[in-house]
Amino acid sequence: MEEGFNVQKKFFNELKAKLPFNLSLANVVADELSISIDSAYRRIRGESDLSLKEFNLLSSKFSVPTDIVFSKSQNYASFKYRSIQCNHYDLKSYFNSIAEEIKLLEHFGIKEIIYSALDLPIFYYFIFPKLAAFKIFFWKRSVFEFPKLNDLHFNFNIIDDNDLERSHNMLKNYLAIPNITEVWSEDTINATLRQIRFYNEIEIFESKQDIIYILDDLKKVLNHIEKQAEFGYKFYPGTNFPVNSDKNNFKLYFNKLTLSENMILLKSKYTNKVHLGYNVLNILTTNDEEFFNDAHEFYQKIIKNSTLLSVISERERQRFFKILSNKIDALINNL
Repeated sequence: MEEGFNVQKKFFNELKAKLPFNLSLANVVADELSISIDSAYRRIRGESDLSLKEFNLLSSKFSVPTDIVFSKSQNYASFKYRSIQCNHYDLKSYFNSIAEEIKLLEHFGIKEIIYSALDLPIFYYFIFPKLAAFKIFFWKRSVFEFPKLNDLHFNFNIIDDNDLERSHNMLKNYLAIPNITEVWSEDTINATLRQIRFYNEIEIFESKQDIIYILDDLKKVLNHIEKQAEFGYKFYPGTNFPVNSDKNNFKLYFNKLTLSENMILLKSKYTNKVHLGYNVLNILTTNDEEFFNDAHEFYQKIIKNSTLLSVISERERQRFFKILSNKIDALINNL
C-alpha cells in the first residue's frame, strides 16, 4: 500500500508540473475525471486510489512521464521547457508568456523570489530602448538565427516597436513583484559586453556612436539598480516612488565566487517553482519539491556567504557598481 501511495503521490506531482501556473491541480483532476473537488483531493492526498482508467486518462492527456512515476529512484525531476524557434515560438510569444506568468504571481501569495544572476536579469535590458533594441537584435540574429537578419547590420530602426513594447511590459510586471532577492557577481554584465565587443570586431554596427549609445544605456541600467539597492525597493525609471506599498521589497547581494547559472526560485503560498535558464533565453521549469528544496537550500548558503548591498553597506555597494561601470568605460576606450 505504501509503495502504491508513493507512486500515486509522484504521479500527481508530475501532473502538477505539467499544468499552467494559473490552474489548480484539484480542479483539473475533478474536471477531467468528472468527479467532485472533494474526490479529487482524496486522490491527490492518497486517501482514495486512482484507478488504472483514471491514470491512463490523465497521463495521456497531460503527457505525464510514467517512467519517472514508476521509478524507485528519487533522483528524477520532470521539467517543462520554453524554447524559442523563429518559425514556431518566437520572441513575441516568449515575451507575452513571461509577462502573463509574472502578472499571475500576484494571485499566488508570493513569499519569496530568488534570482541568481549569472547574466544581467533579462527584465533590466528593457529599461532603456537602445540597449533593449541591441539585445533583441543580437538574440534574433546570433542566437536563434532569424533568417531575415542574417545579412543586416545593426541600427536602432530595425527592431519592431511592438517587440520593444512587449519587452517593456515584462519589465513593468517584474518591477511590481514583491520580495525579490537578486544575487549578482562582478561577471553579471560580462556576456553583454562580450556581445558588443564581438559585433564591433565583425563590423555589425553601422557606427561607433551606436555602440556608445548602447553602453550609455547599460550604464543607466546599472545606475537605476544601484538606486533600487540604496532605497531597498523597486521603482520605475524616472521616479523614486516604490512600485507597490511594500518599501522593503528588493534585496541585492554580491557574490564573489559561486554563481554558475541563471536561476529563479519562486516560493508561494500554493506552489514552489524553479526556472532554470539554458541556451541563453530558453527556460526549464519544474515544481518538483525535492529539486526546489535542494536548490533553495543551496542558495540560502550562497546568500549567507554574499554581501548585502541593499540599504546598508554603502561603501561596498558603491565599490561594486564602480567595478561594473569601469568595465563599460574600458570597452568604450578600446573602440
